[in-house]
Amino acid sequence: MLALALALLLSNAPAQEESCTGWTETRDAFATCFDPGKGLLVGAGALMRDGEVSPELRTGILVRTARISRSKGSPWINAHRLLVTEARGGTARRGLTSTLYEGNLRRHLEEGFILVPTARPVRIPFPFDLSMALRLGHYERRVWEGPGWTLETGRAALLLDPVRSPTARMWLGVGPAASHTVRYSREGTEHELSPFTSLLLDAGYETEDGAWVARATALAGWTVELDGTTRFRTREEASLERLLLAVNDHPVWLRLSGEHVHADAGIARRDEWSVGLGLALRAWSARWL
Repeated sequence: MLALALALLLSNAPAQEESCTGWTETRDAFATCFDPGKGLLVGAGALMRDGEVSPELRTGILVRTARISRSKGSPWINAHRLLVTEARGGTARRGLTSTLYEGNLRRHLEEGFILVPTARPVRIPFPFDLSMALRLGHYERRVWEGPGWTLETGRAALLLDPVRSPTARMWLGVGPAASHTVRYSREGTEHELSPFTSLLLDAGYETEDGAWVARATALAGWTVELDGTTRFRTREEASLERLLLAVNDHPVWLRLSGEHVHADAGIARRDEWSVGLGLALRAWSARWL
């Protein structure tokens, strides 16, 4: 409810009407607005997990696209994250997390409706955008846990977005999710399925110039193993970024993040929490007007 109230409040805020191009005294142009959803991501910082601090490096490729549906003329607003990898060093909590692909495909509807095909057809207002959240090939290796790894082969969620923003700067999707995860350890290989028995929330907001970026995701629900064992797990992540500067039109953000996991961390399905602080460069993300 808090995320929904925040998103609705921000959606009613007055739009910023400012140019995204600055000029030097010699009339050389430079960008003053940046798109946090595109570019080559390179980041560095520190992560504290369960009271122990480790250095962390992040890389990835961010892509945003928008197109108009041929059948209905409504826009598709898509965000893609490719090969996002986080490597943690140090002596205590070394590990690697890598995601082959993660995307959010949202269709914005100006006047959504549901048709009931009765003898006299009825049209009912449908005040939501529809989006599909996908994740493929999410791999995690925790060296301190010993031999073993976890691999979420795939996750798909169908989300309803009551905010219905016509731009990519704001979204709030909630809906059921299905996933398959493999956990490999000394004891063998385990398969976990969540056949739409989990609920996913994906929300975010960006200011018009990209100076502030906030995102929150939450996943909660039941998984079932091949032997019939069921487990309840939750995972919540949030991040806040502030634009610090841009070097030759390549912006750098200060990033604060946090995560809490219940019965789902690593091959042992541990409970844990973590807090991270670092810098994030997104090269080639300048936005010009």
